[in-house]
This record gives sequence, C-alpha cells and structure tokens, in this order.
Amino acid sequence: MCEATGGHEDKLLGVLIELAIAAHRADPAKVKAYIASFGKRAKNDPIDAHWLSRYGCDRAAVLPRWQPAAPTQQKLELLVARRLDLVAMRVQEQNRLKAPRSRLIADNISAHLCELQRHIEALNTEIDTLISESRDLTLRATSLRSVPGIGPVLVPLLLAVMPELGTLNRRQVASLAGVAPHPKDSGKASWHRSTTGGRRQIRPALFIAALAACRGNSPLATAYQALLKAAKPKRVALTAIMRKIITIANARVRDALRQQNEIMIALE
Repeated sequence: MCEATGGHEDKLLGVLIELAIAAHRADPAKVKAYIASFGKRAKNDPIDAHWLSRYGCDRAAVLPRWQPAAPTQQKLELLVARRLDLVAMRVQEQNRLKAPRSRLIADNISAHLCELQRHIEALNTEIDTLISESRDLTLRATSLRSVPGIGPVLVPLLLAVMPELGTLNRRQVASLAGVAPHPKDSGKASWHRSTTGGRRQIRPALFIAALAACRGNSPLATAYQALLKAAKPKRVALTAIMRKIITIANARVRDALRQQNEIMIALE
C-alpha cells in the first residue's frame, strides 16, 4: 500500500511487481476522507503512514491491485499531459500579450508564443505517430473519430486519460468523465442534480466537442434542439450531449474491440 505522490511511488511499485507482491496505489482524496471519518485532524509523516496502513488493512479485500500500463500507453499519457501543460502556458501568454502593461515586452511574449506553438505541433506529430504505430490505439482512435464532435485533439486525450473506454457501462463512463448527474435528495426534498467529480481533463474537452456536434448535422444536433424545445436550459442540454458523446464513444470502442477479438479467435 502506498499513496500517489506525483510519480515518486513508481519505482517502489515497479519493484513490488517484479517481486510478485500485490500492491495498491491509494487515492489521496479517499485516504483523506477515511482519516476524516474518524474525526482526526493531526497530520505529519508518521501519522499519515499509520493511517495509510490502517486504510490498507481495513479495505484490503476490495482495493484493486496496481498494474502498470503498457509502455506505449505510458508514453501516450506523458505526451498528452505535456501537451495540456503547453496549451495552458500558451493561453497564459496570450492573456499577458493582451494586457495594457505588456506593450513594452510584447516582442518577448510573442517569441515565447511562437516557441510554444512549435513544441505543441511537434508533440501533435509525435502523438499521431505513436497512435499509428500501435494496432490497439489505432483501432480505438478510428472508433472515436466516428463519433460526432470528437476531433483530432479529443481523440488522443480520451486514449490517454480514459484507457478504460470500451470496458465500462454507460453509467460508469459518464461518471468517470464527470458528466453523470448525481442526486441530492433527502426525504421528500429533491434538489437540483449536478455533475461533479470525474477526471478533470475530460469535461472541458467534451464541452467543446458538444458545441461542435450541436452545430453540425447529426442525431446529436437533433437531440440538442429537442432538449431546447422542451424548455431545458442550454447548459443542461449541452451537458446531456456531452454525456451522449462519451457513452457513444464507449459503445463504439467496445464494439470494435469485440469484433477484433472475434476475428482473432476465428483466425486461430
């Protein structure tokens, strides 16, 4: 049992796998909630180690065992994460360039923007090459591109951040993407349901995908207009389209993987 520490735990987990020792990489938020459930507030390294050990003992039967991702998947995750970082830097620099006080350093900011753009384009090329060289990633990418609204930026993001696509049911995939409406009911009171949680990188990209799908000529655009005619707020209607996009993507990847498995079995 170890806690996720920004990658510092990878070496330990790798050694444990080599020694055939079962391990679990704990979610810090879940461990923190577990400690809080006992009313404890004190925090230091010895205290954290004690509670992490107790968490592992109490939940050992239900905690998933850690398994390393395939090398290609690991590299894709790193490349996509790096691209997200550079895009965020580009947005920051673009905002600085628009600021009135930045006129004196506009040339420096513009040069940095050009450099960032060059690195982003190089990453895009490397990501595309990595996907094209992997039969599994190519199959998944082709399935994702067939979904309205999913473009060349969202495809590698989904492949990197949601490798579980194709193995989940529609409720699980919606929750993982952060677009599942969670009830907040108590007795006879029923409050407005909100979409929370999920992997934070997915929702912004799905929002852009939903906007693109709603402007096109597809069943998703028809569904969006039907929701508006039913007096649903635009925000609610767009969230529903986001949920449809990710569930359709999950189903198409699942069907493609199933078909590939059937072909492989037939060839054997």
